[in-house]
Amino acid sequence: MTDTMHLNDDNGPQDARPCSPAPGRTPATLPAPLDSRDLAADVRLALDLSNGRPTGAAADAVRRRLRDHIAALADPADTYAAGLGDSRARDIAVNTVRHARAVATDAVGDPAANLRLLAKAVEHLARYAAYVLPAGPR
Repeated sequence: MTDTMHLNDDNGPQDARPCSPAPGRTPATLPAPLDSRDLAADVRLALDLSNGRPTGAAADAVRRRLRDHIAALADPADTYAAGLGDSRARDIAVNTVRHARAVATDAVGDPAANLRLLAKAVEHLARYAAYVLPAGPR
């Protein structure tokens, strides 16, 4: 893999996948400690764990890291969402960020569903935040 990794819909990183930024914006890389490889690895691990019975210390650690990622990405993702010109796209992005914040604070009822929701929230927020975070080394 190269250093130009992006999260994608099939639950894993992909080399040099182009994204379509909002007009006037260019994709940015995530600053340390929000390295896109760490985010992608945590998302993949959460989705893999959610296929079984995700309880115990390992699942709790992944859940904690995903919540930390959401906390770090939510404000930049909100900035991106607020700047969208299309009202429908803006509404979707704003509600996605709101939902991610809610999922991060939810109590764990169904451990598998919770891990999947956290993982997908991180995926979406990372995409949004990448457009507003300053570029830097990966």
